[in-house]
Amino acid sequence: MPFLLLLLLTVACLPVKWPAPPDWVESFGSLVLSILGIDTPNRGAFLGSTMLTWLGVALVTAMALAWTWHLRFRLARQPERRNRFLHEHAAWRFYHLIGLFIVYGCALYVLGWGWAAQGGATKGSAESPGVLGTELFILAPFLVGLVLAWAIFYDAERALHDASPAGATPYWSRGACILFHARQNLALVFIPVLLLLTVNGLPRLLPEQEDGSQFLASGITLAAALLVFVCMPWTIRLVLGLKPMPYGPLRDRLLAAAQRLHFRCSNILMWNTRGGVANAMVVGIVPFLRYVVLTDRLVSEMTPSEVEAVFGHEVGHIKHRHMIYYLAFLLLSLGVLAELEMVIRENANWHSLPDLSSRQDLAVLPMVASLGAYIFLVFGFLSRRCERQADIFGCRAVSCAQRDCVGHEDGAALTPRGHGLCATGIHTFINALEKVAYLNGISRDRPGWLQSWQHSTIARRVAFLQRVLVDPAAESRFQRAVGLVKWALLLGLGTLLLFLGVSWGWDALSPFPNSGPQAPVSAPDTGARTDLSE
Repeated sequence: MPFLLLLLLTVACLPVKWPAPPDWVESFGSLVLSILGIDTPNRGAFLGSTMLTWLGVALVTAMALAWTWHLRFRLARQPERRNRFLHEHAAWRFYHLIGLFIVYGCALYVLGWGWAAQGGATKGSAESPGVLGTELFILAPFLVGLVLAWAIFYDAERALHDASPAGATPYWSRGACILFHARQNLALVFIPVLLLLTVNGLPRLLPEQEDGSQFLASGITLAAALLVFVCMPWTIRLVLGLKPMPYGPLRDRLLAAAQRLHFRCSNILMWNTRGGVANAMVVGIVPFLRYVVLTDRLVSEMTPSEVEAVFGHEVGHIKHRHMIYYLAFLLLSLGVLAELEMVIRENANWHSLPDLSSRQDLAVLPMVASLGAYIFLVFGFLSRRCERQADIFGCRAVSCAQRDCVGHEDGAALTPRGHGLCATGIHTFINALEKVAYLNGISRDRPGWLQSWQHSTIARRVAFLQRVLVDPAAESRFQRAVGLVKWALLLGLGTLLLFLGVSWGWDALSPFPNSGPQAPVSAPDTGARTDLSE
């Protein structure tokens, strides 16, 4: 779901001039003004778009209220069916979020909310893309609907908690629950959106540049974007409320593993999810701005050796240079897509597509759709293989030099730099994967494509490691195949970008295009990997 959310927010933040709403929306607004006895010419479209947009948000919110009341009523009458109601609630929350996506999409493309938000921010002018921060007005209906849903669903989730065996423990407050959801669902998504807002909004604060001075404005924008990118690990730490792992045997063990694996990071941090999530991630590319993050439930529910194996998985991402590769891959991909969009725009018969030629908001949709499909298919294909590379390194992190060992005693000598791979190490990491699926309530076989497109299913990852356990040569064959795929993708994208740039020019890559709908500016990889439970 964060992937769909990021695509939606990218569309909303594109620097386009949103068109005015259709006539029937303006007629509705004028009718309301006349009923209220307000004589304000030329404000019917603004009022109609605003009222209908927020009525849609209110309708989705009312659906959340109805479901919460219905669930609490059924739970009070049949508390023994609590587990079934828990799964139903998770499904309903998903459907509610899809409904909010649909309502917000209709508000943008049918009701003219983008035009109203830009007009409200610029005192009624719909001829400019707005001032710095206009995107926050455009995002407001979706964000408000999302926060209201968290606040309303809190009552259902508290009732489900009280009906569970752990119901004797106090449940957190509504405010704490909303803050947790905001941190969990929006932190990693809004960091690239923040980068997008910086790239789009900063040029509005700069004086208009002549063609000869455009490089100065481009340089300032690029420097600001790089600053936001460099500060991302600190931002993630602040937004998620991460704290250093307390001193003790487990921290000492992980620090010793980092030294043994020749891995450097700034700190090992804990993410307090109130026992809601069992997961881990690595944040940051450079060592002095790099954190390994473990959630509270993962640490409390797993054995020390399993936690060390998960830690090794995160180290594997760095050892295989996945962060740097993802950054290069995404930047090259965006360059190729931008050049292709320019070529198609200049050669397509736009007269047969009048809506796309007259509306920038619709003109950018094919680019966003192609970008989403490309990321889902190509980057997903690549990411799933990189995850398996990290899985293997997680096994190596807790392996000894004896391949067919039957167990490790306390203080057993593990191989430095992760050079060994033994049966015990593989079994330890498999146990950690199985626990992640169980603790997070994820189906190991069919978690849904939204949860497995980037990491594959737990069942397939376990099956691969079991195959390596039986046939050690399968691991070396896999590593060679992944290496070929990674190099082929980079060389192919680089060659295609060079060919398109030389053949058609590099105008599409300029942050200040002269004309035509601007290709969507997407943020590079944040350097944060949330790996195990998705």
